[in-house]
Amino acid sequence: MKNKVFIYGLCDVFYDGYYIRGINEVFKNYTFDISKFPKFKQGTFAVIIENENGTTKLIIDSLDSNLINSEWLNWSDVYGKVNYNADNIPLNDSQKIIPVGSSFGIKIWNLITTCFFASFNFIKFKKSITNQREFLANYWRQYKRFRLEKYKFEESSNHYVFFLNSIWKEEKKTNYYRALFINVCRANKEINFEGGFAARSNGDNLGFDSLIYSEKIPLNTYLQKIKKSAFVFNTPAVLSCHGWKLGEFLALGKAIISTDHINRLPSDLINGEHLLYANNEDDVKNAVQLLSEDIDFKRKLEFNSRNYFDSYLAPKAVIEKLISNIQ
Repeated sequence: MKNKVFIYGLCDVFYDGYYIRGINEVFKNYTFDISKFPKFKQGTFAVIIENENGTTKLIIDSLDSNLINSEWLNWSDVYGKVNYNADNIPLNDSQKIIPVGSSFGIKIWNLITTCFFASFNFIKFKKSITNQREFLANYWRQYKRFRLEKYKFEESSNHYVFFLNSIWKEEKKTNYYRALFINVCRANKEINFEGGFAARSNGDNLGFDSLIYSEKIPLNTYLQKIKKSAFVFNTPAVLSCHGWKLGEFLALGKAIISTDHINRLPSDLINGEHLLYANNEDDVKNAVQLLSEDIDFKRKLEFNSRNYFDSYLAPKAVIEKLISNIQ
């Protein structure tokens, strides 16, 4: 009996298309369904795998929060958690909760396939969809992203640095570190810096008006500037989560300067091997200077960051790791 794979039909294809790609790469096929699942809330990413050995139930929780959803946990055989924090892992179920690390939004279907799945699933599951506008919008948002193949290493600059990030109202530490990186780069005469904070839509930039980057650029331009950037800066974002940028930076093979991660990754990122950790102003200054001066070291970080992505964070690697835990 071949594997039969069923994906919960009310999943969020914008956030979890990453894992749908992994499912397709591992199993070659899947079907959207809700009849085989409990009445999960819209946006749940749940999978059922049926074969001659029985049935396996899989959850992947990509929420920003590091709390564990008890309903998902009780239903599943294995629970993949993006923002895995040991302080919130129930001891009795610790073996089935697996850290999967950062993912990001990718395009998994062309326009025709996107329209087909959006319309077919909307009609099929209409009575169970609680937010119809969001359900359909997520298919379009998925289509507007880039395919994973677009995220690949390209030769970077030695002294040009691009940075563009949001200002979060409740995340003062995140804002502080991002502002620190901007100021350090601006003050370094060897750095050709472009970027800053993206202005908040309500006009309240929380005191960071002098660091606002006024130019609005399309996603493709943003990606090209990040590829060109000599190095990039990462810090946990909303609720101290692994943001999309961490996954994107590793996929792009960037030399990364990062503050410490609050949540656990599937394998540790080693300081000086995969990236440089910097948790204060002196750390950031030293990291910027080192990556500006030692190009061979920068190249080593670039190679190792992409290798880490391929080994632990790529969609296929994530799914293979999760199903190996239950086979």
